[in-house]
Amino acid sequence: LIGDQEEIVSISDLQIGDLLLVKPGERVPSDGIVVSGQTTIDQAAITGESVPVLKQLDDEVFAGTVNVKGAITIKMTKPSAETLFQKIIQLVQTAQSEKSPSQLFIERFEGTYVKIVLSVVAVMLFLPHYVLGWSWTETFYRAMILLVVASPCALVASITPASLSAISNGAKKGILFKGGVHLERLSHLSAIAFDKTGTLTKGKPEVTNVIVRSDMNEQEFLVKIASIERQSNHPLAQSIVEFVKNKQELTLVQPDSLEDVPGYGVIGSLQGDTWKIGKADFVGKEDAAEFENGISST
Repeated sequence: LIGDQEEIVSISDLQIGDLLLVKPGERVPSDGIVVSGQTTIDQAAITGESVPVLKQLDDEVFAGTVNVKGAITIKMTKPSAETLFQKIIQLVQTAQSEKSPSQLFIERFEGTYVKIVLSVVAVMLFLPHYVLGWSWTETFYRAMILLVVASPCALVASITPASLSAISNGAKKGILFKGGVHLERLSHLSAIAFDKTGTLTKGKPEVTNVIVRSDMNEQEFLVKIASIERQSNHPLAQSIVEFVKNKQELTLVQPDSLEDVPGYGVIGSLQGDTWKIGKADFVGKEDAAEFENGISST
């Protein structure tokens, strides 16, 4: 952005302090800070977080993430070569240059091995004909068999291409290795610890339990909540709707009105009643804290 004018430029031409307009569905071109607007950003490619994150004024955004909803203006804080996404790319490139113990072992004797094999093959091309009385055809044939079996090229090329292929394939699927040495150590692992949502699971939230007030009918409550949440595309809203429709087999109704408050929840009107669904700060922090002895905060 230059004043009120929009101009499309190459990422390489951007400088720190430039204002960038990111529209819904677009990828954030560079690391920066939100200076106007608010939206939700899908940061799964960078942080592994499966649920889009609300971004408001002064919040940090990262290159390569996807703007899900509203348009925002960000102020560029890092050059394109120093963004978090670019550092990940550099990490993969550096990892490909690091050598595993198997590679180092092969490199120590590969030159000598190749020379020995070629020398023995050269001798086998002539010596058996004069010493053992083999025909030239048989001598040549058996020398080539020795060359194929000894296969110096296959031995030398057996480790490096496999390591590079594994590192590259892992990077395409979101798994980063710091080098071939770490990749090779996987064969010696006895336990793995995971600490990020979406690593072992699909990263898709599901309803596991429903708690309602004693004076409220659970089925009626679920129908009203799911009917309102059906109008929202938030992952938590979709999980509630799926739970009610598929597992409870309840029929939903059409709400009278709906207002989406990004980052907080929704306000819906249904059968003359107004419902707030969302965070504790949004629906009433004190009431949420008192409900079932503060169960909403556990």
